[in-house]
Amino acid sequence: MATKRRRGDSKTMMLRFRIGRWRFSLNVVHVTDVAGVNSILPDGKHILMWDFDGVSLEQVVQALGAVQARYQLPRIYILYTGKKGHFMAYCFKRCEWQKAIEIIAATKYVDMTFFRFGVWRKKFTLRITPKDGRKIRLATILEGFNPEDATIDELDSFVKYETISDVYEEKAKPREINIGVR
Repeated sequence: MATKRRRGDSKTMMLRFRIGRWRFSLNVVHVTDVAGVNSILPDGKHILMWDFDGVSLEQVVQALGAVQARYQLPRIYILYTGKKGHFMAYCFKRCEWQKAIEIIAATKYVDMTFFRFGVWRKKFTLRITPKDGRKIRLATILEGFNPEDATIDELDSFVKYETISDVYEEKAKPREINIGVR
């Protein structure tokens, strides 16, 4: 039996069917190619990265300020992705992987998909290229409690990947279809 399903607000259509004890799935979604940087440093430690979706800048500042004070972190750079309510942040604090997970998990409003994928892949990734014409720009900087102990020049792990396109989200809005006599 075939079923079509739409998952959450991700604008994804999934076709599933089962034959005996085997289930087959097909996702249909418009994607765009982007590049990202990974949190892992050449020495195996990580810098801190966060992704926030559907929150205000004030909420991001409050959440990061709280975790910054709790862990005595250096400066945190908060970036606006160009889409309302979407932010990302970097902190150039060198951490063991388990400590990085702890700090990100302790941050209110962090995007759980970002967190889950990061934990599963054993590194966090943030987009560094425009997405559908939206450029990333600095929103604000939270001054830190300690000096940074990693630098942007140490970041040498990059990845190209696909993500759901904003263009698709715009085109996917429901449309009225009239059937019958005019």
